[in-house]
Amino acid sequence: MVSRRSRLQGAARRVLPCLLLLLVSACGGGGASAGRPWNVLLVTFDTTRADHIGCYGNERIQTPTLDGLAKDGVRFARALSAVPITEPSHSTIITGRYPIAHGVRDNGLFVLGDDQLTLAEILKSHGYDTAAAIGAYPLLSRFGLNQGFDLYDDHLTGIYEDWRGERTVPKQELFFDERRAAQVNEAILPWLEEHAKTGDGKPFFAWVHYFDAHQPFEPAPPYDQLYADDLYDGEIAYADSRLGFLLDRLKQLGELDRTLVVMTADHGEGLGEHDELTHAILAYDSTLHVPLIIRPPGDFPQRGTVVNDWVGTVDIVPTILELLGIDTPDTVQGHSLVPFWTEGEHPSRWTRVRYAENLSPRLTHSWGELRVLFEGSMKYIYGPRPELYDLDADPDELHDLSAERPEKAEQMRQHLVAFLERWSTPGVSRTEAVDDEVRRRLESLGYLQSKNVGDQVVVEQLRNDGDPPQDHSGSINNLSAAKHLLYADKGVEALPYTEKLLKVGADNPLYLELHATALLQSGHLEEAWALARKLASEDALSTPLMLRLVESQFQRGDRRAALGTLERYLQLHPSAQGFSLEATFRGTLGEADEARAALEKALEANPEFTPARVDLAVWLARAGDDGAAEDEFLRAIEQSPYYPKAMYNYGTFLLNDGRYGDARAYFQRAVALSPTYLEARLGLVGAYLAEGDRAGAAEAREVLQRIAPDSPQAATASQLLSAP
Repeated sequence: MVSRRSRLQGAARRVLPCLLLLLVSACGGGGASAGRPWNVLLVTFDTTRADHIGCYGNERIQTPTLDGLAKDGVRFARALSAVPITEPSHSTIITGRYPIAHGVRDNGLFVLGDDQLTLAEILKSHGYDTAAAIGAYPLLSRFGLNQGFDLYDDHLTGIYEDWRGERTVPKQELFFDERRAAQVNEAILPWLEEHAKTGDGKPFFAWVHYFDAHQPFEPAPPYDQLYADDLYDGEIAYADSRLGFLLDRLKQLGELDRTLVVMTADHGEGLGEHDELTHAILAYDSTLHVPLIIRPPGDFPQRGTVVNDWVGTVDIVPTILELLGIDTPDTVQGHSLVPFWTEGEHPSRWTRVRYAENLSPRLTHSWGELRVLFEGSMKYIYGPRPELYDLDADPDELHDLSAERPEKAEQMRQHLVAFLERWSTPGVSRTEAVDDEVRRRLESLGYLQSKNVGDQVVVEQLRNDGDPPQDHSGSINNLSAAKHLLYADKGVEALPYTEKLLKVGADNPLYLELHATALLQSGHLEEAWALARKLASEDALSTPLMLRLVESQFQRGDRRAALGTLERYLQLHPSAQGFSLEATFRGTLGEADEARAALEKALEANPEFTPARVDLAVWLARAGDDGAAEDEFLRAIEQSPYYPKAMYNYGTFLLNDGRYGDARAYFQRAVALSPTYLEARLGLVGAYLAEGDRAGAAEAREVLQRIAPDSPQAATASQLLSAP
């Protein structure tokens, strides 16, 4: 096997600065400013349909940042993802290769191999500093997309707290762990600021991934109110605003005018089209058509260009490399898009053939798989039920032509076979990432329902076995509805959906667990316990559900029985979450020493379980061990910089220690992370008063009263200010 270093040296050679300028001038861009190569900022919006962005014709949404980039650059009206799933799609975006070549076919089940060459590796070999900040679980570094990055920040801490920053018993894990776009910015901005100071003139490549538009749709204020009737658009508008913030900061740093900005999405969202509410099951353009905007820096002569031909996210890597004047490695399967604004809409060297796929229905549900070929305006979907569409005449894919034009369907089937034979890399796709933790995580999400994943190799050939995924969209929609309602603690409303799921899968462990959760939230504790016992007998009871059951039992007054049940469960299934809940029980029962011991067990089970570390720090502070308490607080904050409860409790500790200014700063950080964290807002009032700043305290009280006028915290704040 050829080593990565030799491939880099042979296929991606450094171009001399003077030659670089000539090449860039010839391609109509400009890869250097005053002798310095351009920076590159790659921005990926997760789950973002092109037709839900202002510059793509959506008049209901405000996306001024993306609209501005399109006005100053090139907008591709018909860009296609290679797969409607986060991890494999991003693998295509950063390698310029189709899934049949880079080997990643689904979330969590595959790792991008070390033999794959990423854009970060190429640019790093040409003197670039590289950094990335991602927004969600499917792109964790463990899945291999961190190759070539000096910094790859994948610190996700949102699973540990509710919106108020208060500790919660872990809910069933219904959605991927994620962080908001603002937190993604926070993760990468210090690196960009440091690079601007100490980069010694080196260019940078930065990638930011905003996961916000992925379900559940919970846009940050004020977008939750501005888009109350369309929360999906609210998420996109919010992400657009955070991209605007990032670009403004780059401008302040003096970097924006020499930064090539490329924005795209990994896939879209069904939103009910073809009876698909979400994605990852079908292969229609509702989930494959994505935005693609390229804005070169400086005085770009072709600004405002709109390209109407079909292109793909597979073309992003070669386009960036041509704009920078860097040779494209021969491993790249996409083609540079630069000729579209230098030669016209149909460059002579352009191929109009595109490939996409969706193997997830087979890999995760044991249904059939889908392979797609685009040729000009024609789209052919091969699977258990093949389909053929003319996208020019039928852009919504409502009229299947396979029966009317069988010769064309057969021709495209043969072309699809030929495409796979030419471009695939046999043996590259293996489900090597499925360890117990990943399997548990994917199963609890409802993402993995096939027990046949194992250690298998994907064979690059057409298959028509298994159920047509189209026939199962109704069950997927019921699953999605149930998860959303349970996530919002609306068990009564979720019950009709979980009952429908049980009708099609009475022994499905996931459906049983969702139904048990709905029963628990609806107050039917005994019925929920009955289902839990059934799941336990099959070794399919999840820890989050068990913890919620015993917590409900404890809250109803059966405290000792709940504690005993929890202790017996933890003997067989020890977990940080479980020991943390035991500590809460024992603290409520007045067993302080036993509570501390349980917290220490939680941290032994998982040293990065921040809620237990914060609770331990609070326990130490109350016991008078201030030094040890502060050490634990600082470690918790380092581990989980977006955990508002850590900020609030450390602020309280500092306030009691007389460090009023520091306390105020941590209370401010807590409310910045969680605007409705009332205890932190009350702490802010107290910190201002302790500093002697009554005006600041009054202003903080006014905000608190505006948010929660009838709350105990607002009343206490008024009492503090009225005291002499």
